Amino acid sequence: MRRPIKRRVCLVAAAALIGGAAVAVAPINADAAPVAKPSAAPTTAPPATPSAAPAAESLYSLPTGDHVRVTGSGQSARADFLPAPGHSAAAVTSNVDGRITVVPVSQVGKISSLDAFQVGSATPRSPAATPFFPMTTLHITALDHSGQPVPAAEVIAVNTDDPARANWDGIMTAGDSRIEVPAGHYSVAVAAFETDSAGNATETDLLSVTDVTVPAAGTTVALDGRGAQQVAFTTPQPSTLAAAVLGWDRGTAGHLDYLDIGALAGTKFYVGSAAKANYGVLQFSMFGRQSAGSSSYLLAFPNYDQIPASQTYAAGALETVDSTYATDEPKQDLTLTDLWNRVGSGSSELPSYPDLPSVTVHAPTKARQYIAAVAGASYEGLMLPANPDGSLDGELERDFVPAAGQHVTLAWRGTVITPAPSTYDGPCFLCRNGNTLNGVDEMDTDGGGDVGQWSDGPTTIAEDGKQIYSGGTEGQLFTLALPAAKHHYVYSLDTTHDTVSTALSTHTQISWGFDSAKTTASTPLPILYTRAQFVTDGHDSVGTGTGTVNLAFEHLTGATDNAVKGASVSVSYDDGATWHPATVTLGNGHQVSATWPVPANTKAGYLALKISATDAGGSTLAETVHHAALVNAPGGIAVTGSGSSGTSGGAAGVHAVCPSADTGHVRCFALTSGVKQSLAKGALPAGLARNDLLSAYKLPTTGGAGRTVAIVDAHDDPQAESDLAVYRSTYGLPACTTANGCFKKVNEHGQTSPLPAHDPNDDWNPEVSLDLDMVSAVCPACHILLVESDGSDTASLGTAEQTATGSGAVAVSNSWGGDEGSENQAWNSAFQHPGVAVTVSSGDNGFIQGAWPASLSTVIAVGGTSLSKDTSTRGWNESTWKGGGSGCSAYVPKPAWQHDAHCPNRTVADVAAVADPKTGVAVYVEGGWNVIGGTSASSPIIASMIALAGNSAALTSAEYIYSHTANFFDVTTGSNANWDCGGDYLCNAGPGYDAPTGIGTPNGLGGL
Repeated sequence: MRRPIKRRVCLVAAAALIGGAAVAVAPINADAAPVAKPSAAPTTAPPATPSAAPAAESLYSLPTGDHVRVTGSGQSARADFLPAPGHSAAAVTSNVDGRITVVPVSQVGKISSLDAFQVGSATPRSPAATPFFPMTTLHITALDHSGQPVPAAEVIAVNTDDPARANWDGIMTAGDSRIEVPAGHYSVAVAAFETDSAGNATETDLLSVTDVTVPAAGTTVALDGRGAQQVAFTTPQPSTLAAAVLGWDRGTAGHLDYLDIGALAGTKFYVGSAAKANYGVLQFSMFGRQSAGSSSYLLAFPNYDQIPASQTYAAGALETVDSTYATDEPKQDLTLTDLWNRVGSGSSELPSYPDLPSVTVHAPTKARQYIAAVAGASYEGLMLPANPDGSLDGELERDFVPAAGQHVTLAWRGTVITPAPSTYDGPCFLCRNGNTLNGVDEMDTDGGGDVGQWSDGPTTIAEDGKQIYSGGTEGQLFTLALPAAKHHYVYSLDTTHDTVSTALSTHTQISWGFDSAKTTASTPLPILYTRAQFVTDGHDSVGTGTGTVNLAFEHLTGATDNAVKGASVSVSYDDGATWHPATVTLGNGHQVSATWPVPANTKAGYLALKISATDAGGSTLAETVHHAALVNAPGGIAVTGSGSSGTSGGAAGVHAVCPSADTGHVRCFALTSGVKQSLAKGALPAGLARNDLLSAYKLPTTGGAGRTVAIVDAHDDPQAESDLAVYRSTYGLPACTTANGCFKKVNEHGQTSPLPAHDPNDDWNPEVSLDLDMVSAVCPACHILLVESDGSDTASLGTAEQTATGSGAVAVSNSWGGDEGSENQAWNSAFQHPGVAVTVSSGDNGFIQGAWPASLSTVIAVGGTSLSKDTSTRGWNESTWKGGGSGCSAYVPKPAWQHDAHCPNRTVADVAAVADPKTGVAVYVEGGWNVIGGTSASSPIIASMIALAGNSAALTSAEYIYSHTANFFDVTTGSNANWDCGGDYLCNAGPGYDAPTGIGTPNGLGGL
């Protein structure tokens, strides 16, 4: 799918990156092609001038089964929440520097971080020249409308001196959140939600403070919702609230982050007032949908420079729009979305307006809308079939500027949906400038001028009968040299589209013929094209008696609009084997009506359409459309769904083994493609092998006898011992089994029985295998103790940690974590024991916030690198892995042995090892070989080195490491910045200590 409009959010959204109790997940990438968009048909309202450059569109899946459609990039990127059948349309969406997170409101009170709900990818920023990012504490508290601490919220802080310096977005629980930010001026907002037992929102509050000064000593800001007012709309005729959503844009003129928050019918929506900005820019907008029987009001109140005390909004000037929604399916649900776009110069630099939540209608149907006519805003409507696979196939859209008092009719899914040469992908579809032809891809439109349902196929251009170009229809931009003299050209295409949601217009063949000679300026070529619309019932079916198809002929905008001087039309009931000519009536030179008899005994099915035409300038059209309409099928014909599901993003490539964690829980940090390898007999698996790790870190090949490394993980892995056996035998290591006493598996209380249950919905098996295999690779003679907690909650894992540290193990590895919060601080003492070294993964989300338990001063926080062979003396190249976690704790004081300047509290990380899944390690798990990475790999690697060194009594914190820096490889390149951190050591590698890799990676065992 492709579309030019940069879409923003669905119902509830937030701007920024990470907050006191939240961590953003590494971006998930998806492919998407650029989009083209034609002008509207003459019978519709006039189209708006596009406000932004064309933008790609991708589809992502959420853990809840819902989907997110993302259009555009950067600050004006837009995200539409597409709820699964039966799910609420209420969702929270955040966008910071192009990173988008979408969380259904029902999940806000159930999750401990935003990790699993981030979609899309951001455009990386270049670091600034001067590093200067000392951090300090911003403590945020919030009370809701009734004066109680907000039970669940998304909390946002935006630096209004320079939003690129700090953008934080996270989960707040119990009305309290702490984050570490650079000193400066901020704006803070809390989007608070109260839900019933079923997860439905009962109250939504937006509370914000326009200006907050954060000094070097830190500060506390309290938001009080007791003075907030309830949102209400007044309309010319009685109506009730169906949905409301506001847009809160904050930052500087050149960089506005944003927050959207809203409510559905039945939810009380309170908004607190906020003053004009003393620093930076504040823009506030309110949008509403009101129900009035079978009609609805779509209201817009954009561009306030403050949040008014009164939250009652009166409808202004309106346009009336009557829409019909057709379908060839016997019955089909259609998802409709209403939104506004900015128009006018420079609007592409601003965040788009928020979208109202989507609604579902049952086609065929009709609807009337009264749409606000607001200066500077165009209305965009989207229609998407509710595809069970979540695809975007069959989507159509319409964009126009509402005019006060105007009454128009829109026909959605107006039968024939075929390629048309209008476009927003460039100055025109096909332009000639001198002797150069410039072209871009076509896009599909229906007979009513709606845009979408993308098709693809080969295209050619012939000059006087000789082919001079070949290409495709999606994502094509090209230039072509042409001779100066006049020649006859024919542009031909042969396209098909997916049939997930409709079997209409499945195959189209078009040839556009025209004459062209050298031009003195860029000139649109005189392509003659048409939009065809059959007279049908609500199921796009032509009835028996007389069939009629109406054709509207047009030329490219800017080309001479010559009249049509001749046209012929034929129809076929057997997909083109035989044709029946129609009687053609030529109208005003641009309109053609064709009729033909439809016998009463015509079999229910599809008809094909063939059109040919010539205009007064010599341009020609030859077009054949298969499945152009149904015939004698008043109830529709079911779609077989034989096509593909369209462009989709989401979980392609590397993904998190444990993508999400409930409130009070943590997640494992392993990353894998999940693709099991097929190995030839005797071949080693892909991924770094044991000998690679020994070579890279200058380790001995044997050692560790009499020492135990403990691994703490959640749930039972029934295959842990058998998978471990395959890894060890593959690399020639001695067996490590329960029978020979090398391997032992216990529950969180240290007992061999009963073991916890395996949880297929929170499958830590790949994490367990990764941990066990890395201990085996680094410390082959070490015994291994696997301590399995009952669950992934902090209480269970804290209990398991106490068991592991008190078991006699010399080192304990923890490849899991979560966001810092007051609730998990109660378990800090579990991560310390005399004589025991505790390593903890720093996380896989780059520079954000110090993760717990990695932020504890009693553990060794292990960051991540990318590791690859080279021709250097070492034989290996190592750089900062972009996902390796680093950050400043908001809770743990700075230990005396840590001396970096920009974190007033504990800084993560201390040391590092390989973690990049692209240079990951080979792991045997669940019956197959995988390449796995994440700081889940680096933690057990370091723990095993400590056991191998035999010096764990000196490593009950990282203090010893900081005094032996000469025994580490200094990692000096790479960055884990999620936003422009000014080139600071907190997110960029450099000589000496830096937060992503600590003091570096081990060069032998001397530093351990």
